[in-house]
Amino acid sequence: MHPLTAIPPFVQGIAALVIFAEGAFLIAWHARQAERTRPGAAPLVAGFLALWFAVALLLGDSAHFPLPSESLRQPLSGLVALVPFAGALLWVFRSTAGRAINSTTAPAALIAVQFYRVAGVFFIFPYLAYGTLPAGFAWPAGVGDTVTGLAAPFVALALLRRCRRSLTLAVAWNLFGILDLIVAPATATHFKVPILAMYPLSLVPLFVGPPLGILTHVLSLRNLAMNRKALLT
Repeated sequence: MHPLTAIPPFVQGIAALVIFAEGAFLIAWHARQAERTRPGAAPLVAGFLALWFAVALLLGDSAHFPLPSESLRQPLSGLVALVPFAGALLWVFRSTAGRAINSTTAPAALIAVQFYRVAGVFFIFPYLAYGTLPAGFAWPAGVGDTVTGLAAPFVALALLRRCRRSLTLAVAWNLFGILDLIVAPATATHFKVPILAMYPLSLVPLFVGPPLGILTHVLSLRNLAMNRKALLT
């Protein structure tokens, strides 16, 4: 059996892990500490993530979910990636419940959850190794994601222990992670990487990659700013 045949289930598993891990985290936190906000806020967040994941899953699977015209798939993909991302940012920055949940979430949690980014190593092996991806995309995307994911638990632990300069480290980690998620699609566009439009790797640009990753980084940066005094004491 060709090694690449093992990758699709793994990618799907990673996407599922992210959706349920983040949803479970938000629900647990809300039930414990946020009674003052809307009672349904945490289930709403989990449902929003689940719906986003489901739509990305369906839209990316052109073999089983064809559209009336395949020319619609690219613009619809852009909407699936951007609209939930923008909506989530508006909710967190403009709504009382969103601001409260983000501000009182444990800062380490929004960092540790991105450990799933270690899956980026699969861009290098087996995809690059078997000639499925160009090196110009696979190396920066794979290394950037893997470094971000591997560093996540250590940065989170530094925050939990209130280590010296842990706040600076967390901000730098977030900025590096955002840069990685900007470089990856830029190199994918430059080197014309069609495999990212194929199911199930289509979940990367539609959900589990830049959209959810950048969203989580932004939420982490806001959370760190709101908790700056506590983290510096």
